[in-house]
Amino acid sequence: MKKIINLAFSCVLLILFGSVNNTSAQVELKTNIPTLVVGIPNIGIEFQVGKKTSLQLDVLGSFWDTIDGTPLHINQTFLEFRYYTNSDISGWFVGAHLGYGMFTIQKPYDLIIYPRYSTSEDSDGVYRSGRSVFHGLTFGYKKRLNKRFSLELFIGGGYAMSHYKGYNGKVRVDVPLEDNRPFNGSGEVLIYRGGLMLNYTIFPYKNKHNTI
Repeated sequence: MKKIINLAFSCVLLILFGSVNNTSAQVELKTNIPTLVVGIPNIGIEFQVGKKTSLQLDVLGSFWDTIDGTPLHINQTFLEFRYYTNSDISGWFVGAHLGYGMFTIQKPYDLIIYPRYSTSEDSDGVYRSGRSVFHGLTFGYKKRLNKRFSLELFIGGGYAMSHYKGYNGKVRVDVPLEDNRPFNGSGEVLIYRGGLMLNYTIFPYKNKHNTI
């Protein structure tokens, strides 16, 4: 799995640098307003690599272990290729992404589309700790407010493959006591990203030659 992820990231970087040779790329810095309000920063940078295409790298992270006694520790990193309806990378867009994250949280059953693996949610005090690999799609709309600022509403999801340990307090509960597996595993289709980004354009886009 790691070899596949590394190969995919390398291919995307080759596309980025090859496109930048033909363009003076527009660059945008962005922050997710709703997650920032609740103390979980989600920041990113987006490079325009073609007339209607871009690459975005964004990271999300919480800096505590619990909230009101409930475990909540998350970090995620996504690399995404986007296609927009407008040549200044605004309007409706769709993006394909790869991501990696680590977590210590209660399982978010409300965000799972298929399958649930369980007919009931975890009891109070039960949480999962592990790591996930994501691949899926993002859909959204970017509205330019002026030359420098824009707002971007987006939601994304796909397949998440996770390896984790389940606990109730400090006692492992996801496997029988006689089972000595180092990690449990699951795969679900779910919603795992979204929000409202405030974007700031650093450099405007200028076409030098034909773009992709």
